Amino acid sequence: MSVLWSAAQAAAADAHTMGALGMPSPVLMERASLCVADEVQALADGAAVVSLVGPGNNGGDGLAVARILRARGLQTHAWLVTPNRNTAARAQLELARAHGVTVHQDAGALPGHAVWVDGLLGTGSRGAPRGAVAEALSWLEGTEGSTVAIDVPSGVAVDTGEVPGLAFRADVTVTFARSKPGLHITPGRNHAGQVVIADVGITAADDHEAGRLLTADAVARLLRGRPLDVPHKGRRGHVAVLGGSRDTPGAAVLTGVAAMRSGAGLCTLIGTVAPSWRPELMRAPLREPLLPAATVLVVGPGLTESPGSSLLERLYRDDPRPAVWDATALDELPLDAEPAGPRVITPHPGEAARLLRRAGEQWSAADVQSRRVEAASALQDRARAIVVLKGAGTLVRDDAALAIAIEGSAALATAGSGDVLAGCIGGLLAQGLRPFDAAQAAVSVHGRCGALAGRAPLALELADALPEATASLQEGRGGARAPRWRRG
Repeated sequence: MSVLWSAAQAAAADAHTMGALGMPSPVLMERASLCVADEVQALADGAAVVSLVGPGNNGGDGLAVARILRARGLQTHAWLVTPNRNTAARAQLELARAHGVTVHQDAGALPGHAVWVDGLLGTGSRGAPRGAVAEALSWLEGTEGSTVAIDVPSGVAVDTGEVPGLAFRADVTVTFARSKPGLHITPGRNHAGQVVIADVGITAADDHEAGRLLTADAVARLLRGRPLDVPHKGRRGHVAVLGGSRDTPGAAVLTGVAAMRSGAGLCTLIGTVAPSWRPELMRAPLREPLLPAATVLVVGPGLTESPGSSLLERLYRDDPRPAVWDATALDELPLDAEPAGPRVITPHPGEAARLLRRAGEQWSAADVQSRRVEAASALQDRARAIVVLKGAGTLVRDDAALAIAIEGSAALATAGSGDVLAGCIGGLLAQGLRPFDAAQAAVSVHGRCGALAGRAPLALELADALPEATASLQEGRGGARAPRWRRG
């Protein structure tokens, strides 16, 4: 399931399940706690278990986990971090004490090494942790052992992944019914660890999405219908790459190779010389109109010598063909202009910050990284384009939806990797995929290349891995960061 729920949607689903469907709240809590307990037990390996108990239902879950594991023979503790508890947590505290869980009011007698269970704050919390919760999170930084978060790590914004202060860092996060955006968006994804989605019987009246996760199954659906079996190259589209300069001709070549490896039938490099070792790439001079035979444009890879801002502005505003804008061409992109055709822009955080500053907003690359959803939405609005905000957990944003990539690794951090991504998007556009679908599929396929191309791959090796990466996703093979499902 690739659908993601926001905090409000999760709360509405809880209310619908307990209200309209009549499921008692204690039953849901017990089912949820059993799922968490199984994950904790798998990590314990004889170690003690400490549940950190906050004031709400997450605190109740943590107490129930300690009780369940106590019954299974584990040494369990509950640390009452806050003095107040809601009705559900108070009831679970009575049960925990009755079943032999050791309850602590402070950290003085807690074991130094344990499996630490985060029952501090739930999906309804807002802003940085404060008071006793913040003190507990600070104290935890000096402990040893494994960590499990219930629903969302405390301190991580469930809808955006923002981490405005201290936050719990989990090895495993067990969330319920649907995953949540903040578990997959930087920086929150760095605190979530392995995400486990537990089906505990929560049902929504309307399963709308706050975003979608680009799982292998979701990407396979996007890639259906590509005309790879059509015995005519013209039916698979023609990509023109306006890029490369005297000192950076390889960038355009990488883009062209990636476009063809992604299935485009033809590719022409405009204004650059294709090295003889890639004879399949055609060449054309830079003149207007820009290669009328091409069906898709990719503008910017390696374009360190600008062909003129007026030409680039006209291309963005007036050319009706689908186009990918990348690298230095982003600096010439006319903001607040309505383009004549679909546009996909592919900034990294530094380029995104420059674009937003040109729009009169105060952003740094660090701001973009800490508020990625907000940055992608602002760029989409100002550029009138589909935004591919690159980085760990690449975001793809159009005017109606947000998609989050789970593929990718540090292997992609190599010169020319972004040129390969731009070419992959262009190649999928040339084959007729809708722009938003092409962008989602391309970031996933490109991310999978990092896992397939070996250690420390070069960009051309990433491009050459595109067919295998595409096949593995179409076959539904999950990646290393794919959420794991369990029924409770």
